Amino acid sequence: MTEFELIYNSFMGFMEKSENYAKVNDELINEYKGIFMDYKDHTDIIIEIWKKYGLCSYKNGLFSFLNPKEYNEIARSFPSVSDKAEVFARTATGCLFLWEEYSFGKNIAFLNVHTGKKDIISTSFNVLIEWDLPVSDFWKDDCYGEIEFAAMEKFKNIPYNKCVGYNLTLALGGKEDVSNMDLFDFKTHIELLSQLHN
Repeated sequence: MTEFELIYNSFMGFMEKSENYAKVNDELINEYKGIFMDYKDHTDIIIEIWKKYGLCSYKNGLFSFLNPKEYNEIARSFPSVSDKAEVFARTATGCLFLWEEYSFGKNIAFLNVHTGKKDIISTSFNVLIEWDLPVSDFWKDDCYGEIEFAAMEKFKNIPYNKCVGYNLTLALGGKEDVSNMDLFDFKTHIELLSQLHN
């Protein structure tokens, strides 16, 4: 079994199933080769996933890979995000996973689009995919997991082009509770949230 297969199998042990929603063309693959890698990574895991499986949504929409070219501009419009950040994935509630450069090096960050808060969650894509994302506690501690899991319980399946968001957003005083949540168009909703946080 290759290193890629070991990493991906660990990831899928938690994600359970995937649904492909878009192919990744050679132009995008060539442009991003080596971009989503830390010096500690032995496998260009994001590119390998793109090549073998395309852009997929996992665990009924809890986690989905994204085309950075489609979402970088929106992500960078959040005040806490730098103008060179690269988006590579999202959650059921539309929160974003970023690859971003800091004064002390590049890191993987999690942007909570509802609160506007951003936190560094890892330095290695191999570790993130193989060891972090397959653990419920990592989601709860680092990736808005309590709300994500509650949203999945309520809505069961989140289409790739939708996200769960607050009917009255937190920025406007809405309650941070699944009872205040509904399904929205993903891109439209995070664009709105980026404007509310500015």
